[in-house]
Amino acid sequence: MSDLDGPISIEQWQRFEQALQFHAAAQNWEKLVMVNQKMTNALKKAGKPTSRSQLLARQSLAATHKDIVSQMQQAQEQLKQEMHKFKLQQDGLAAYQFTCASAGVNHE
Repeated sequence: MSDLDGPISIEQWQRFEQALQFHAAAQNWEKLVMVNQKMTNALKKAGKPTSRSQLLARQSLAATHKDIVSQMQQAQEQLKQEMHKFKLQQDGLAAYQFTCASAGVNHE
């Protein structure tokens, strides 16, 4: 997405929306952050919507953004749970390996 000059068209708001969806689906977090920053800058620059169509386009963009943030929060929570399981398994594996090593020493 290039820098925007002049009024932002409905098509440009839709391109932001599509880019957010695309990068979120691809789990390309760096690109998603980039698009989000450009979108935020465009929203600040544009100010309040001047027409009903502009308002609707921004409402759609806001809904998509909200959904993506929610998806990212869910993915983050799932990752936390997986990391917790992994840590528990690692602790158990280390204890098992220690037990096996201790048992091997005692049998010699």
